[in-house]
Amino acid sequence: MRTRALLLPLLLLLSSAARAESFQAWAARAAREEREKDDKTALQSYSNALTSWKESDGKAGKAKVLCARAALRDKSGDEQGALEDYSACVAIEKKNAKALVRRGELRLRAGKLSPAIDDFYKAIAVDIRYAVAYADRGRAYELQGDKEFAAEDYRRACELGVKAACAKAKELAPARARGRKKKKPASAAAPAKSKAPADDAPSEPAPPEHRAAAAYVPRFADCLGSLQSCVDGGGAFGGCVGKAPACERKPAKGCCPGACLEAYRKALNNGTSEAAAYRSVFTTDATCAAPPKSDDDD
Repeated sequence: MRTRALLLPLLLLLSSAARAESFQAWAARAAREEREKDDKTALQSYSNALTSWKESDGKAGKAKVLCARAALRDKSGDEQGALEDYSACVAIEKKNAKALVRRGELRLRAGKLSPAIDDFYKAIAVDIRYAVAYADRGRAYELQGDKEFAAEDYRRACELGVKAACAKAKELAPARARGRKKKKPASAAAPAKSKAPADDAPSEPAPPEHRAAAAYVPRFADCLGSLQSCVDGGGAFGGCVGKAPACERKPAKGCCPGACLEAYRKALNNGTSEAAAYRSVFTTDATCAAPPKSDDDD
């Protein structure tokens, strides 16, 4: 009984000393324990650090500890706890691309495809060369059944060095052209019919100055056809659009309305993927392709 009475003050003293340790001290201890592969103790030390945190310790340090604890929780199988910690971390650091990707991967594992894709979009908006984010988003799109978007993201991830994405990009590449009708080749047995010239038609070819007058008149269908041929040939959406000249500057076959090219660029600047921007802008009924109104239209 006496021994127990002597131990009680000692335990209280030790407990008080533990609570008195600063946020920085607990965080440093947890990082050291993690380096020593003592994950269980490190997890508890990170929790102690968060319990000890005060406003004066700064939010950046708190976010770092939250993300570190989230990684350990995920490693130990506590996916819900990890998700909560990553969310708390991102709430402090909205542009933490790594935390966004990690949270997206947890959501992807849980089958929450739309929230996962949203996280990967946000991560790529922060770091446009985040290879893993493209690969993960490609996986999410593939599971969602959108193979065209998946193929584009896998292709981009492959370009950025994710070797596993290269095979997936190749496997899903035909999805770009799927559903498009193939043009029937002209029959060699049916020669083109020549139209009889009018009585007053000139027998000689028109002079160069007359031929120049028949300039190309831009057609949006030609723009769409040229872009789709480029994409079907394996080109990236952004690369194919980037090659298209603006019809206002260079009215040649395959040119696209400047308004559509600008709409595509704006969509990219707002964080939309190349594939999504391409699909939303270059449609047969695109408003950006409508000719400008004249006074006669009223």
